[in-house]
Amino acid sequence: MIDVNGVIYSEDDYNGLMETLYLSSIPGMKEKIFEGLRTPIEDCIPEDRVEW
Repeated sequence: MIDVNGVIYSEDDYNGLMETLYLSSIPGMKEKIFEGLRTPIEDCIPEDRVEW
């Protein structure tokens, strides 16, 4: 008999994990995210002024 383990994730948790893995695979993305987290809110552009 083979001894194996299993893990159960909610769909939201799984999707979040996949998104994290994807973003982590992009060169330089982790550094850009941390840089953004260190940016003071007053230095940020308001959402209503961002052109998507």
